[in-house]
Amino acid sequence: MVDLRIRGGVAALPDGPAEADVLIDGGRILALVAPGSGAEARETLDASGCVVLPGAIDPHVHFRTPGMTDKEDWPSGSAAAVAGGVTTVLDMPNVLPATSSAEALAAKAALVEGRSWCHYGFFGGLEAGNQDRLRGLAKAGAIGFKVFLGESTASLPPPDPAGLRCAFRVAADLGRRVAVHAEDAETLRAASSAVAAPGFDLRSHGRARPAEAESRAVALVCALCAETGAPVLIAHLSTGAGADEVRRARSRGADAGAEATPHHLLLTEEDAVRLGLGSLAKVNPPLRGEGDREALWRAVADGTVTQFGSDHAPHTPEERRGDRPPSGFAGVQNTLPALLGHPRLPLRDFVRLTAEGPARNWGLWPRKGRLAPGADADLAVVRPAAPAQAVRQWSRNPDGPLLRGCPVRAEVVVTLVDGQVAYGAGQPSGRPRGRWLRP
Repeated sequence: MVDLRIRGGVAALPDGPAEADVLIDGGRILALVAPGSGAEARETLDASGCVVLPGAIDPHVHFRTPGMTDKEDWPSGSAAAVAGGVTTVLDMPNVLPATSSAEALAAKAALVEGRSWCHYGFFGGLEAGNQDRLRGLAKAGAIGFKVFLGESTASLPPPDPAGLRCAFRVAADLGRRVAVHAEDAETLRAASSAVAAPGFDLRSHGRARPAEAESRAVALVCALCAETGAPVLIAHLSTGAGADEVRRARSRGADAGAEATPHHLLLTEEDAVRLGLGSLAKVNPPLRGEGDREALWRAVADGTVTQFGSDHAPHTPEERRGDRPPSGFAGVQNTLPALLGHPRLPLRDFVRLTAEGPARNWGLWPRKGRLAPGADADLAVVRPAAPAQAVRQWSRNPDGPLLRGCPVRAEVVVTLVDGQVAYGAGQPSGRPRGRWLRP
């Protein structure tokens, strides 16, 4: 007798989709068996007409705790996560105060404990002058490090090249991956000074953060990766030139990868202008043109992109209406519904980029990221069709361009965290049971 049988669904197995029942016991996957075979179960979940996926890992969220909980808080952000089939989130350090010391990490973790519907990990902030704190952050449980190379919406000042090199050496020694917001500071300053437009204009925002800023920063990061041996991940890659730099580094044996967001894959700047999205589509790095979007899809297909991340970063409606609206928007609930079943994304690649890749990148494999015996029972049961009616959005400030400009391709029916229903019947279920995950 096992705790739970998920029956009648198509399981996204490592070797490809197949009809199989999933047996769960003690919070872990016990076996995948032919339909109707194997042990009896105390409870049964009917997945007929659905795909059973390993729970998505969103490795790039900003849940705004502490210091900015008017934008998002942990209960609302994690509720949005499980409503989107996400069973683990990795939270960024640019909060107030920044998560750039072991003490700040411990304080942040204390605020989250017992309040999360999904599992979670925390990035430590890599900033100017804190190289001596990285070992303490790693010991305290940081999943990896995050650094901003140019001005963005960060509370983390960029290190100079010497400081960055030193930090990469420490990261290599610790075996912790560094996620990089790769926009070159000097290029951004020069471009911004040449774009002096009153108020907000989406095209002007794109010109102020040109593709060259990304490609130059990615080239520097890949060179330091090769020099120091530090594993790196280019966050929210947006350009073909940046993808080429990562591809070259990987071909030479560097442990470099890239993340793609659904908004950079599904929308161009021209799309956002045509749809009248305005400040709702403002993001760093900005939406690009069709050529860069096509290049990102090639990078997805050839393995240069090793994970998807939503870059979930909500703001209040009042902030968006100002002359200087902030960058970022909600997305954690909508990545899976927007991308599952996309004609350019086979199911195997979807699983690789939403589950397996993030788990491998951040030290969570093989307990997370796979549908296989011995793995944790973090699963999403998904109907591969648009829902009959709009799904409730659970973020505090849920609006974003994926809701306005992209078709919904799938509906999350049930999300399991440690074998227990965390989302079902259209709402979070039970109690928040998410755990703090270390590498």
